[in-house]
Amino acid sequence: MMVVFGIGFWGVARLIPPPVPSWSATELAGYLTEHQTRIRIGLVIAMLGAALGFGFPVAIMLQLRRIEGPASPLAYLQLVTGLLTPPLFIFPMFAMAASAYRPESRAPEITQALNDLGWLALVGFGGPAILQSIVIAIAVLSDRRADPVFPRWVGYFNVWAALLFLPGLLVICFHTGPFAWNGVFAFWVPLTIFTAWYVVMAAMLLRAISQEEREALPDSGATPVPVGQARLG
Repeated sequence: MMVVFGIGFWGVARLIPPPVPSWSATELAGYLTEHQTRIRIGLVIAMLGAALGFGFPVAIMLQLRRIEGPASPLAYLQLVTGLLTPPLFIFPMFAMAASAYRPESRAPEITQALNDLGWLALVGFGGPAILQSIVIAIAVLSDRRADPVFPRWVGYFNVWAALLFLPGLLVICFHTGPFAWNGVFAFWVPLTIFTAWYVVMAAMLLRAISQEEREALPDSGATPVPVGQARLG
């Protein structure tokens, strides 16, 4: 997800750093008209990349169930919030795509409104991600196993991630400065933390899956059987 999304949104569309929110409607329409083709192609790639994110909360949910047991309320709450992330990437990008669809032939104010909708939604969507991080933190820190599914520091990392996502919610109040949609606290800090979160959680998921496979081995020392195959059997 992160690689394909980055290629489309950053490499092709070049929407990082974002267009300046304080631009006038005429300035924005001129920018979108000049770069219309690459922005639209990049957004298509980015939306395909965002769709790849649906599997990630499923993998986290399966590991949280090992902590909680069959009922697993936190695991399923994490799943719901995690499954909201790809649509909350894709729908704002459709608004951005609409703003770049024909900016040369409509009133610049309409283009500006569509662009505002896209960026405010994309940067300010942090609610589900914040709740997802908090839920993961609660589950990880409540693990009392001798060999926990996730190290305890992963729980504290998710607490900090939730706190650092919060400034993104303020974009609806600012046109300039660190809390605008291109500002350091609203955009760059959450972007950095979001990327780090995916890297950390991917690494810790691989570790947890390896641990689960070891626990599934019979005591007799038989040939290791992957967990997925063991379940199918």
